[in-house]
Amino acid sequence: MYGIFINEDDIPFALLIGQGKKTIETRTKDMLGKLVGERVALISTSKKRMPLIVGYATITAKQFVPECMLDSTEARTLTHIPKGSKYDKYVYNKNAYCYGKWCYVMRWPEVCQPSPLPLEAVRHGRSYCEF
Repeated sequence: MYGIFINEDDIPFALLIGQGKKTIETRTKDMLGKLVGERVALISTSKKRMPLIVGYATITAKQFVPECMLDSTEARTLTHIPKGSKYDKYVYNKNAYCYGKWCYVMRWPEVCQPSPLPLEAVRHGRSYCEF
């Protein structure tokens, strides 16, 4: 199984995905593209504690979305990213000729009892792991 790392220093993004309130996970690079169609563990990370699995969801689609579309009220509701926060950053995509982010649609969420990441987990960079 794969697990995706979600920073929860300020906002409980992983828990919001598990509860079905945050339906789009965003990244500045296409780091989760290989996981489209996969059921993944939602791994809450923080500088204050060890990583914890807090839920599961299925990544059903990905798309590079321009900044102007992510700035809408509806998009802010789906991503739960506050305007002007440290998560409100965009990157230039030379293929799309615009600034934006990679967006991953998260479906069929569920919350679980928090549990530590298995010791045999193999990290694939900073975005996801396999166990």
